[in-house]
Amino acid sequence: MYGLPKGLSLEFLCGQTLLQVCVGAHDLILNFHDDVSVTVTSRIACAGPDGARHEYDDFRQAAPELMVFLNETIAKAEGSEDGTLRLAFDTGGTITIYDDSAEYESYTIRHGERVIVI
Repeated sequence: MYGLPKGLSLEFLCGQTLLQVCVGAHDLILNFHDDVSVTVTSRIACAGPDGARHEYDDFRQAAPELMVFLNETIAKAEGSEDGTLRLAFDTGGTITIYDDSAEYESYTIRHGERVIVI
């Protein structure tokens, strides 16, 4: 649990369209256009436009819910000091990624050559 760096702008995530959801046994990769990706190894939550929210630590179970975000665009990206990253999509749904490990990285954001490890 390292948290997000103070003053980190997540503005580059806004307008990114989710192109691919890659589900592995121990990680989840969200690939966006414009050479942006988020690799997750922590707990996540998904919420649809109706507000129904589900948390997952097994990405195989999260896969069906994540697929509805394909070809959707991030309208707002918010990070909190505790490391929680919330991606709000233009359709009203959200993906929340938690920084829930004191020993290991919880997620990595890549934007071209820039890498942000949380």
